[in-house]
Amino acid sequence: MSSNGTSPLKLPHHPRPRVRGTLPSTYDLAKLGFFLFGFPKNAYGSIDVSKDCNLRCRHCYFFEEEHDSELSIEQWIAKLEEIHATRSRREFPFFCCTWVGGEPLIRKELIERGRKYFMHNVVVTNGTIPLPDWPDVNWYLSIDGDEQLHEWTRNKKGIYRKAMRNVQEHPKLGVTIAYCITRQNAHCIEQVVKDWNEAGAAHITFDFYTPIETIEDDLWLPFPERDRVIDMLVQLRRVYGDFFVVPERVFRLMRSENCKTVTDNCLFTKAAFNFGPDGQSKGKCMMGEKADCDRCGCVVPFYMWSVTDRRQVIEDVGSELRRAARKAAAGVLTAVLG
Repeated sequence: MSSNGTSPLKLPHHPRPRVRGTLPSTYDLAKLGFFLFGFPKNAYGSIDVSKDCNLRCRHCYFFEEEHDSELSIEQWIAKLEEIHATRSRREFPFFCCTWVGGEPLIRKELIERGRKYFMHNVVVTNGTIPLPDWPDVNWYLSIDGDEQLHEWTRNKKGIYRKAMRNVQEHPKLGVTIAYCITRQNAHCIEQVVKDWNEAGAAHITFDFYTPIETIEDDLWLPFPERDRVIDMLVQLRRVYGDFFVVPERVFRLMRSENCKTVTDNCLFTKAAFNFGPDGQSKGKCMMGEKADCDRCGCVVPFYMWSVTDRRQVIEDVGSELRRAARKAAAGVLTAVLG
């Protein structure tokens, strides 16, 4: 283990290759639109599917809020129909919805019917319930460390291997692992990346734990430590490539010298919707009014910023082109000399 609390970077022997499509998807084209024109209001958002969950995680923000009731499935469909009927072109384009909770798969029927209102859908699950065969959904399975730490954080034994079986049994669903980094699990990031890459997950993404005003804990990673972890994530991304679902510039934005600009001008707060299980807006973001924005580690606002920061996007594209040119030139030279 290195002095910064993380293990030294080791290259994998056989990282699994990722095949990228040759044609731009509708999501890629939409990102081009966001780059050019910014985010339409409520293009992104989240819906708390259920007020219940089959786990009680130590770091969960959800149960720090009051959830006395939830809309029935028919009430949710009526709400979506009403919004759809009255929307304007710039206010609710029904582009992408993240279905969260509680545990969203407790109410699979709501997602099954409600997802048809959105062009793209993301379901964030704890992996303890079998995944429905919905290939048009982007699946995110939340993990909080290696087996021991994950099960300590979630207060239940046996769920790590159950989640891994869920991924292995559904290879066509392209599950993304969502890793919430805390002071307790920062040291095992590299091992978890290796494990889930070999287990057959399609991608992995990372958040840093965001403190909630009413939860007293020592899970938050102070900024100097966070910067060191980000340095390691950037190295790992260069090894594992597209297994890391977010671009490197997202990690750069999360660094201590950049993050406050993003969180003080949070695009999610300004441009996204977020409904609790009762169908009411949750306030500033999906984590509710008690989230500590000054110490936010949620990847969503940083990703949204990275898509619309034209200077950074152009610089990154230029860097990619230069790297590709150098690689091509080296290949030609090798062929000539060989």
